[in-house]
Amino acid sequence: MKRHRILHVTECYTTGVARAIDTIVRLSPQHSHHLLWAGEASPSDGFDTVTALPRGFVARVRSVEDVRTTTGASIVHAHSSWAGVYARALDRSPVTVYQPHGYKLCDPHLGWPSRRAIALAERVLGRHTDHVVVLSPEESQIAATVTPQARRTLLPNVSALADTVPRGQIPREHDRVVVMSGRISDQKDPGFFASTAKEVWRRDPTVRFRWIGGEVDSNHTRRLRGAGVEITGWLAPLELADALAHAGVYLHSAIYEGFPISLLDALWCRVPAVVRPIPALSDTGLPSAPTPRAAADLVLAVLDDETQRANAVRAGEELLAGMTTDSQRQAIARIYG
Repeated sequence: MKRHRILHVTECYTTGVARAIDTIVRLSPQHSHHLLWAGEASPSDGFDTVTALPRGFVARVRSVEDVRTTTGASIVHAHSSWAGVYARALDRSPVTVYQPHGYKLCDPHLGWPSRRAIALAERVLGRHTDHVVVLSPEESQIAATVTPQARRTLLPNVSALADTVPRGQIPREHDRVVVMSGRISDQKDPGFFASTAKEVWRRDPTVRFRWIGGEVDSNHTRRLRGAGVEITGWLAPLELADALAHAGVYLHSAIYEGFPISLLDALWCRVPAVVRPIPALSDTGLPSAPTPRAAADLVLAVLDDETQRANAVRAGEELLAGMTTDSQRQAIARIYG
């Protein structure tokens, strides 16, 4: 007999969020999992029921209660900001779990009034929150501020390729290619990636730049292509692993994060990573660069200097060692326990 019936709610069942939800479902088969969703990916086979989110804000708020009642769910687990609004607008769920996957109030592209308004909304909705699932110490600090009465659990992410691609099958050779994986959106800051590409090409035109992911904002897409960046679209797991394994450097250009699974995928494929010094990644030990020019310096150093490359790979291995399936399973047990 299933222990709990859990309704997962998300309006961005895509890439990292979709893989994170699927991992939770896979690692807690003792529960009955149901999905209320919208997004670009197709739901996995692990859910007992799958229901599409309707269009319109009011309809989506109502649908959470309707599907919760239909499925008999005792826990509503909201994934990402808008799902957190839909699930917490009405205080009707026996237990509400909120997982922001990166607090929107951390988005530096927003003006101070917008960020302050989002923080206020998080505080109001926090009154209807029993448990917050965080991905980094930074998110834990924010949760303690905006939802002080809720329990908090740190859920470490793990590479989505870990169960699909054995590391022994990953080739060791690499090309002079710099890759980034993720949605082409403000959060991932494609402009930083494009500017870094231009700076690198000014010094070494033999290096290629590739973005693995799909279009969200056509302006960002045009900017990437205008800078000569190849855009592959979304890749299946084995194709993704092959593209990452042959990359010379993984440059994670995001301006804010929860904790990116795409970065862990690259590290799983033993690709040396360069990141930006954002709070979510500040304690990772990975080489970081605050500007495109500094990123270009690091990219070329890792491509051309074996010592620099070895140091970056070692930092990635140390980070992966602390983010395991066992630690995930233990955290999930605490969340639903």
